[in-house]
Amino acid sequence: MSQNNTPIFKLVISSTNDLSNLKREILSNFDLSINLIRKKGKYKDIIIEKEYEYLDITPTHIGKGYALEYLSRLLNVDTSDIMAIGDNVNDIDMIKVSGISATLSDAYEEVKKIASYVTTNTVENAGFAEAVYRFIS
Repeated sequence: MSQNNTPIFKLVISSTNDLSNLKREILSNFDLSINLIRKKGKYKDIIIEKEYEYLDITPTHIGKGYALEYLSRLLNVDTSDIMAIGDNVNDIDMIKVSGISATLSDAYEEVKKIASYVTTNTVENAGFAEAVYRFIS
């Protein structure tokens, strides 16, 4: 799948070290979109019980919002009729594009600020199911 002959790709670089210098270096040499996501403190990865950070790297015109719009066109469903649930900063463009947006109570603060609904439950306490049942009958 491509747009304007540019391959769609995503690269994730993960480390327990600070990746902010690497992000700056990549951005100074390439026209890319990069989210630096820190899974530390209250955002620690509870599944693997580890703190780390990662760079979520995509072409500037590609992201979850673009993917949702593409899927919307492919399925002939208006984005206003699509629900997006996300908890991470790389979900923000998808949440902005969707007609119904939800996030979890333990989501990043940046995501909570833009979602139309924030669950009362965390991801490990069925927050995702709460969001689905809240809007889908």
